[in-house]
Amino acid sequence: MYPYITWWASKIYMTGVGLIIAFIVFLVVGRYLTRKTYQNFWKFFYRLPFLIISMYVLGALTTSILERGSLPSGIGWFFSTLSPYGYKFHFAGVVVGAFISIGIFLKKIVRIENRKNRADILFFAFSLCIVPLGIFLMLGDNFIGFSTDSIIGIKTLHFESQLNKFDAVYPIGLFLSIWSLLTALFILILKQIKKKTGYGMLGFAILLFVINIILMFQQYPRYGVISIGSVMIDIKQYVSFLAIMYCLYINHIRRENELEHITSPTLDQPGMPITKLLE
Repeated sequence: MYPYITWWASKIYMTGVGLIIAFIVFLVVGRYLTRKTYQNFWKFFYRLPFLIISMYVLGALTTSILERGSLPSGIGWFFSTLSPYGYKFHFAGVVVGAFISIGIFLKKIVRIENRKNRADILFFAFSLCIVPLGIFLMLGDNFIGFSTDSIIGIKTLHFESQLNKFDAVYPIGLFLSIWSLLTALFILILKQIKKKTGYGMLGFAILLFVINIILMFQQYPRYGVISIGSVMIDIKQYVSFLAIMYCLYINHIRRENELEHITSPTLDQPGMPITKLLE
């Protein structure tokens, strides 16, 4: 739509600006929520590089493997694969990298309540950082929707934009921003109603489901395609489905543990008379 701006003869690409702003929002939200829930922000911050590197490397390697059909061979090929030029980070690799790093991070937290709070913080940080990212992806040329004749279609504002090939396309970047925000609001309201923590994994499952629906309207090279009527799914949906099942499984286990804790009182439960426990 408007892929870059020129500043002092330098091109500043909207996709890159969106990634930087998304990272800043991720940090701000993480900082705010860790302080609000009395968590240690610096433990969160010190492990952030592993999250970024794993998403970056696996996203870039997945793109290279799918495009070339093999692993990078040689130093030159390896470094060209990891080059940020073109922002070729496959969604499947990014998801795998994110969940590996999140899983390792949460596993090192001993107390269950802290683990649930950390999962919630990570969910809100991710979902809210996607809001500005989606807007800048809509402006850039790396996230283009299918062409459309509907009134919601957007047109290019720049003569060098890739959108010049089409009359109008779906604003999928805007869809991504709106639905990420709505997902965060839904989980926030759910937490307020239930008066409980630990809905972060459910939030991740819903967020991934929404993103997958939006990706079906994106123009991109598809691999391992299966057509279900007019709907096409590929490796992005396969990997996301596994991640969604993992999130729902963790959420189910935590809910079951809460029920067991309620129905199986122990001596250390506050407010429980000792005579009642001995009946």
